[in-house]
Amino acid sequence: MRFLPLPAGTTTFVVSAVIVLFAWVIWGSLKYPETLWAPGDLSRFHSDITACSDCHHPFHGPTSDKCINCHNENYFAARSKSQVSEFHQQSIRKRTPCSNCHTEHRGALAQITIGALFNPHGEFVFLATGTKSCSACHDFSDGFQSRPKLLDNGIVRHLMAEGNGAHKTGRMIHCLTCHAGGRREAKE
Repeated sequence: MRFLPLPAGTTTFVVSAVIVLFAWVIWGSLKYPETLWAPGDLSRFHSDITACSDCHHPFHGPTSDKCINCHNENYFAARSKSQVSEFHQQSIRKRTPCSNCHTEHRGALAQITIGALFNPHGEFVFLATGTKSCSACHDFSDGFQSRPKLLDNGIVRHLMAEGNGAHKTGRMIHCLTCHAGGRREAKE
């Protein structure tokens, strides 16, 4: 097989282009790391995180050690129900990777637990209510064998008072019928 010689100056052009591209990636990585490297927006649960290095080791991605800096055994003991707390405390002790169950960068309203219960209201309900968890409006003390009980609190009362009866029990499952594109205002 015979190859034709490259035109004069081709090698110089390719080397120059590679150097310029490499310099641009380095400059962009230092000046705008989030814009250049982030695969998507963080969830509402981690909206307070400001630097990639809070969760990621350079060139290794997120690691459980970084997660445990914020979500340690004491965190779960103070903020979780006993079953959830014990599960996470055991996972920390066994050094189970957090990424086995959790994911990020899927958007501000995305669920971060893989295989989590389906939210029948859609993620829009968190934006509309200003809450971050299903337990802000529902009581799951009976476990997941039966439907959760609706709490009687300020959030629930306010939501039910809005919408001229559209937000009554059993009708909230179809939010986007009235709220087009996740807007807080109803469609006309």
